[in-house]
Amino acid sequence: MSDSLRIGPNLRNNFDSKVIEMAIAVNLVNDLEKFLDNQLESFEKLELKTRMMAKVLKMNLELQSLMAAIDCEEEKAGQIASYMEKELRRKERNLTVAAIVTGAVVGVGAGIILMADNPQNDWAEYLGIAGGLTEVFLGLSILKLDRKILINHPKNILRDVYFSKERPEYFPPSTWYYFNSKKHSDEKVSLKEQLIKRWETYNLKEEEIAVVLSDGGAYSPEQLKARAEMLDQLESQLSLISKDLLYFTNQLQKLY
Repeated sequence: MSDSLRIGPNLRNNFDSKVIEMAIAVNLVNDLEKFLDNQLESFEKLELKTRMMAKVLKMNLELQSLMAAIDCEEEKAGQIASYMEKELRRKERNLTVAAIVTGAVVGVGAGIILMADNPQNDWAEYLGIAGGLTEVFLGLSILKLDRKILINHPKNILRDVYFSKERPEYFPPSTWYYFNSKKHSDEKVSLKEQLIKRWETYNLKEEEIAVVLSDGGAYSPEQLKARAEMLDQLESQLSLISKDLLYFTNQLQKLY
């Protein structure tokens, strides 16, 4: 944003870097400079202040809308992961019970046959072999349970935040600017850089990167939980912009 190249001393003397960067994001630099020049009549100041507050409100609505969309994606990922885990536990329990019942039936059946005390009767051995094979089959079935689900997300905000240098079309310009700005941070690290560092440290394991940062694919419950957690962290990071926007609004309200 070109406003960052023409910040006058009047603005720098009256506001901190956080307010100035938010003014650039909301495109209010010229309006604030004009307000601080003290060459306006009272009604003109009121009109200008009202116009500035309207721009702030617009940015806040856009930001809240984006955060709501992210929250929906996070909830969806979390709910699918919970459903998958419940289904897997149910199938594993059913197969385990079937294996136990099979073992019990084989044991009782073999015992009854042996009690008949017929040396010519091989059914006990046959029954034992059949029972053993059945238990092996049930055990393999537990191991081979489908533990993944196919989910497509061609519009992937996690990928766009992680890789994009240019603003994604659904990201409001004012929010994207402030999200990438380093000037409002004491550490000179942007909110985006903080988030990506956190992702790379705690979330992006090698087996999860490909699907989480792609157009979609086969997700395990663990990968869905990782996706939900990353979306939650993104929403939390954007909420810091909302906090700074409130601070900016309070500074505007002090103008007279």
